[in-house]
Amino acid sequence: MRRDAFGKALIGTRGKVSDAQFAAVKDAGWTDANIVEMIALTAQFLLTNFMNNAVQTPIDFPEVSPAKTT
Repeated sequence: MRRDAFGKALIGTRGKVSDAQFAAVKDAGWTDANIVEMIALTAQFLLTNFMNNAVQTPIDFPEVSPAKTT
């Protein structure tokens, strides 16, 4: 499982990833420490996004188009 897929699973399940998803990320070679870091960073980014959205932080850099996803 790719790191970004695990992050999306964390967000999509509100942190309640399945045993299969957890096993998949471990099978992909990620260590327990890596997984804890992914969880912590996902939570950090969610928190900062929520705070910035709530207080309507002005964006002070040029707008860019979103990347295409497959």
